[in-house]
Order: sequence, then C-alpha cells, then structure tokens
Amino acid sequence: MIRKVISLLLYHAYSTFVGTSIKKYLEEVRRAHSQNSPIDEDQIRNYVSYFGYDYSHWNSLPLMGKKDIAEKLKDVSSSDIHSYAYTGGSYGEPFKVPYSKSRASVRTASFTYFNEIAGYSLGDPFLLIAAKEKPLWWQFLRNEYRFVPKDLSERKIGEVVKLIVDKKISVIIGFPSVVYELASYILKKNVKHGVEAIIFTSEPTDETKRLFIKNAFGCRVTDRYSNEEVGLIAQQKEFGGVYYTNRYNVFVEIVDENKVPVKAGEAGRVVVTDLKSDLVPIIRYDTGDIAIADEYSNGQLVSLRAVSGRTTEQILTADGNPIAALALGPLIHKPLTAKNFFNQFQFAQTGEIVYELRIKGGSAVPEVVLNKIKDNLQGILGVKAIIEIRSVEDIKPQKSGKRPIYKNEWRRN
Repeated sequence: MIRKVISLLLYHAYSTFVGTSIKKYLEEVRRAHSQNSPIDEDQIRNYVSYFGYDYSHWNSLPLMGKKDIAEKLKDVSSSDIHSYAYTGGSYGEPFKVPYSKSRASVRTASFTYFNEIAGYSLGDPFLLIAAKEKPLWWQFLRNEYRFVPKDLSERKIGEVVKLIVDKKISVIIGFPSVVYELASYILKKNVKHGVEAIIFTSEPTDETKRLFIKNAFGCRVTDRYSNEEVGLIAQQKEFGGVYYTNRYNVFVEIVDENKVPVKAGEAGRVVVTDLKSDLVPIIRYDTGDIAIADEYSNGQLVSLRAVSGRTTEQILTADGNPIAALALGPLIHKPLTAKNFFNQFQFAQTGEIVYELRIKGGSAVPEVVLNKIKDNLQGILGVKAIIEIRSVEDIKPQKSGKRPIYKNEWRRN
C-alpha cells in the first residue's frame, strides 16, 4: 500500500516537473477514444503543413525511415529536448527520437489510459519483463518488479513465479514468449497467484499460445502494439479481438508496395504519423512491421486485424515467393497442441531453400508429430524446401530481449 501511494505521488510530481498537465492530456486521450471517431483531418493537414509537406499529395509522400528522422534531428536545439525515446536496436539499427516536455507528457498520458483499459491501475504492483535493468530505487518508486529474461531455465522461472506470489503482483507487462514460460510453470506446479491482468508488448505471438497463457493464469489478457518512436499504436479491447488504433495522436496506415493504403483484410507495411511529435516530423514513418487492416471509418484505419512481425523477418518459399508468417503458425502448433505439447518454437529461414524449426524441449515430441509438422511445412514452402527440426534447450533472445517466432536469418547475412 505504501509503495502504491508513493507511485501516485511520483506521477503527479512528474507532471509538475515537465511543466505541463499530464492530467489534461489524459482527459484529452480519454475524450478522443470515448467519441469513437477518426482523427480530425484538419489536425493532420495542419501538422503536415507545419513541417512543409503537401497534404493534398498524401499518398505520394515518401515513407520516412530512421535515417530521415536522424537527419532532421540535426536541426533541433538541445534546449528544446526534454528526453529521448530509445529503440532497442534488435535489427542492427539503434535509434533515438527527441521528446519535448509536452510530447513526453502525451506519451505518459497515452500509456496511462491504455494501461487502465487493460486492467492496470496506477500504483498497482506489477512485473515488467524488459530488455534492460533499472535501478532498484526506480523500481521501488513505480511499485515495479523487473525481470530481464537472459535466463529462462526452470530454476529462474521458479524464482520469478515465487516473486509474483510473495509480492502479490497483480499485473504482468512484457514479452509473451516469457509470459508463456511463467504460465507453463504455474500450470505444471499448480501455483496459486494474484495476477489479475497481463499485457503483452513488443512481440507478436500466435493465438494458441495466447489462449494457453489466459487459461493458465485465469485472468484478463490484452495484446498491445507499440514502439519507442511514437509510443502506443494500437491495443486490443478484449482477448482475441482486433487492435484499435490510438486515435489521439497516431495516424496509422497499412500500405502496399506503392505506398497506397490496402483494403480491409489485406496485409501491408505499418506506417504511422505522430501528430504530437513537435521537434522532428514523424510523417508516414515506416515502422518495419507487417499487419492486416481491419476496419476503416471515413477513409481512416481504426483497427488492425493482426500484427505479424517485422518485414525483415519475411519468410520466402523455396520458389522465392513471400509468405505471411501467420500462415505458418497453425502448421506447427496444431500438430503439437493436438497431442498436448505446448512447447515454445522458432521457425527460421537459414538459406535460399533451407529452413530450421527449433522446438524448446523438442526431444520429448513423438516422431509422428514432428513428421506431420514437416509435411505441413513442405506443402506450403515447396517440395524443394529443406526443413530441419531441432530440439533446443532455449531459444536465444535478441539484444532487445525479444524472441521472435519467425526469423529470416538468410536474408540478413
């Protein structure tokens, strides 16, 4: 209780420190989503025009990348910068985006709102699964307990589960691949806990694993789509539902190879415009992710059907044709779960026609199941595909701590 009070006091103290009212922005964020309407087109037009872009030629505007934003950063006065948002550099591109005081407040207010609708209240004791350590005093002030998942052995997972129980942690936020390990341990050991809500971040995961986690913990589970550059992009309202876009300050597009928005039900690149990025323009910024568009309202995308991961992880068939990673998942996890195997796995393309399926603890999986999986994959990747299934003790994380389900290790070599 004391730590919760301290967290609440700290939140209000931070609001005073940045010189703007986070409470004011929080009210605006709530209002924007309660009205259930698209972003005002004039707001987009004015933002684009402020930075010298022509809104009337929107679809022909070039997509921005990290290098474009870094170039704009040279013109920003250091006195205007309150803080930076840093990306993890998982794919070899560490990066930072400058935030003004007001933009930092918008970020805090946005996450506060979306945390609330996912079941987390400010000051609740929570476990954060993250890539980097933070000082203990920082964790204390936030009523946070942090787990950096360098070690996912049963011993370490057991220690974290004991922490969840002993500290009466009510919310878990972080990588679903790690939450899955916690869920497996809790189910196996029949552990009683007080977790009431789980919020997935940073990694896409398949529906089977999400359902396994929900059933193991017996609590509310919400998936979130965000990045460090703009903050929260979209989030589910209910388990297994679509991802509703952040209509306060993030204009989201799913575009094809011609930079034109795709139709509902089609996949494309996720492109975002951050209408509150006041130090550098973030206009039609290519996130590097692939997603499926769900619903449009007045020409604006208001929800995503699925987020399938990075464009750099695009898997190609043996004939060189791209294939949606989401199509591969059921070919792997259905034969496993049909025989009550819920092992973590990772599928990687390691050569032009060479693929490797890594299954954690896969030595216990019967040969008939593995052959079924191999046949399934062969059917979609092509008869020329060389597929190896390997049992591993652990699936190694990237520098960011993420453990992607699908990887294209050949194309990055």
